[in-house]
Amino acid sequence: MTDKNIEIIDIDLKELIPSFISNTELEIKALGEALANKEMSVVKRLGHNIKGSALNYGLVKLAEIGKGLEKAGADCNAEKAESLLADFREYFLTLEIIFEDV
Repeated sequence: MTDKNIEIIDIDLKELIPSFISNTELEIKALGEALANKEMSVVKRLGHNIKGSALNYGLVKLAEIGKGLEKAGADCNAEKAESLLADFREYFLTLEIIFEDV
């Protein structure tokens, strides 16, 4: 059984989370397709976008994954990108968001 990744997000961002979740699902799919097609420039771009989006919500672990994907894409390191995509999927599947007035 995998532990939950509990993230505390400002209650003021609650209305934005459904869109963030939908976009994240699309990014996971796009990353898988980019890797299957060996489009490392797409991996780099998506990693950069993930990093920025995650930081906007205070999701530091996800931002680190995005940063790693960005670097793996820049370095054309498909093996590392595949590993990070697996981490991304695992993180996302176990994500539990708690809203607080922070």
